[in-house]
Amino acid sequence: MHRVSDENRHQRRDTKNMDIDTAKIRFKHYLESSGYAASTIECYSVYLGYFLDYLRKIEVMDLKQVTHETIRSYQLLVMDMDIAEETKGMRLRPVKRLFGWLLDTHRLLLDPTENIRETSRQNRTVPEVLTVAEMRLLLEQPNLSLRMQIRDRAIMETLYSSGIRLNELVQLTVHDVDLKDKVLHIRKGKGNRQRVVPIGKNAATYLQEYLENIRPRYARKNKQQRRLFLTDQGRPVTGNSIRTSLFHYKKAAGITKTASPHSFRRSCATHLLQQGADIRYVQKLLGHRHIRTTKSIPEYTRSTSRKLIPGRIQGYEDQSADTGLSGRTEDPEPFTVDDPQHPGRLEC
Repeated sequence: MHRVSDENRHQRRDTKNMDIDTAKIRFKHYLESSGYAASTIECYSVYLGYFLDYLRKIEVMDLKQVTHETIRSYQLLVMDMDIAEETKGMRLRPVKRLFGWLLDTHRLLLDPTENIRETSRQNRTVPEVLTVAEMRLLLEQPNLSLRMQIRDRAIMETLYSSGIRLNELVQLTVHDVDLKDKVLHIRKGKGNRQRVVPIGKNAATYLQEYLENIRPRYARKNKQQRRLFLTDQGRPVTGNSIRTSLFHYKKAAGITKTASPHSFRRSCATHLLQQGADIRYVQKLLGHRHIRTTKSIPEYTRSTSRKLIPGRIQGYEDQSADTGLSGRTEDPEPFTVDDPQHPGRLEC
């Protein structure tokens, strides 16, 4: 007698009853088992929740009832919202992923999101790139007499020197840093891929200062914590706190361009390409699976054939030998972790 597998039984039940709450739970399990980053899963859950709330409002409780017209109406609703273009795209992206998964697992026969394009991808502009001079100015903003801002400088130098993603940076542990060989071990990059990335001498210098003199103090309150970058309460630094800190530093520097963690990543890649780095090297540095992604970085005329030291940006590190760490003093007592008057503090 032919036995039906558990998966087939689940799929048969799902084709009869594909309620939106059950689908959301199973989709999340799929993302987790597929190695998606925790931040991506959290983001998808939030934005998918908006879509499911919309379905409840129009009294659609079964995903088999969702049509192309349903998706199109939701897209028009999102497009009319007074939010950033990228945010509009993020509201649609998990919806397309959800129905793609339902189709791939034979839980649905037709994909209602077919031919629906993410708004942000239709209107996407090329992110701004900081010049080497602007980057140098930005990196010089932290006050090196304050422990917290030495840590901030180490974070900024690491982002710029390595070009790693924000999520990769916050996931780093103390065991992922090799100062002898000047490399970082990315254990769980995008798509759950691993790689080793080089860092320059400035990043290594500030990381060493942070690891030897700053982090041990912060880790006293949480001795079991292995994450590399900590708050002064011993908790791991978050991505949002880094974004907030960079905004304050770029404002203090008088820079009008965007200075997000992704700006650091894109600026690193652009400056390397400008100086003649092979695009395949930059692809491996950034962890791009496809070289076409790397080629989306604006091309520049390469007027130099200087040999590059991996992880080093010419014109920045050549002129930044003095780190200014020798004059460090204690953090002043009046400031607390979440004091809004302290523009250089990273929030918890």
